[in-house]
Amino acid sequence: MTSDYYQRVRWRHVSGDDPVALWAHVVDGWEVRKVDEFADGHLVWADGGRGSGSTRLSEVPMPTAREIAGDSQFAIEIVDATVFDRVWQRALASS
Repeated sequence: MTSDYYQRVRWRHVSGDDPVALWAHVVDGWEVRKVDEFADGHLVWADGGRGSGSTRLSEVPMPTAREIAGDSQFAIEIVDATVFDRVWQRALASS
């Protein structure tokens, strides 16, 4: 059985060069689509063969939601496919 979910991770930091929200579609522990959202509102994205900006899919399995939540600089939320797909479509349209 396939494990398939969507997440938004808010990243608490002060760097203007890094994203403030990390969106991911995860299948069996691997990112298959992702969107990085920056404080100024711009979005960059990646999937299995394409991407925009410097964003790429992770080359290692994703940490579990519990592991991510254990790091105080991150706040994770599991979102539904509709929420992720809205962000995904905005990211594609902006590239």
